[in-house]
Order: sequence, then C-alpha cells, then structure tokens
Amino acid sequence: MSQGLDIEAIKKEIREQILTELKTPKAEEKPVKPKRKLSEKQLAALAAGREKNPRMKAKREREAKEKAEEAH
Repeated sequence: MSQGLDIEAIKKEIREQILTELKTPKAEEKPVKPKRKLSEKQLAALAAGREKNPRMKAKREREAKEKAEEAH
C-alpha cells in the first residue's frame, strides 16, 4: 500500500511542477524585433512633430515651471 501512496505523491508533485512552469512567463516567447534605423530626414520630421505636439509643449512648460519653483 505504501507504493500506491508514493506514486500518488509523485504524480501530485509533477502536476505542481507543470502548473508552476505554465504560470511563469517566459522571456523567450516574444521574438526580439530589431530596431529600425531612421534617416536624418525621418529623425528631423519626428523632432518637428514633437515640437508641434500640444501635450509635449504642456509637459515642457510644466517641467520648466517646476524647475523655476525649485530654484527659488
């Protein structure tokens, strides 16, 4: 009868190991995408777009205001 208990204990242990392996996220699942290299023209266009972006303007103004308050 002790053999039957050992087998059940082993089965339970194996199930737990499998479940923990399934739960843990694996880094190798996502393929690494190579970063695109942008030309100078594309980088300039992105920078110009950021300058026009109202959210970026507001963020810069807010940061400038915070720095000014820290200086006083």
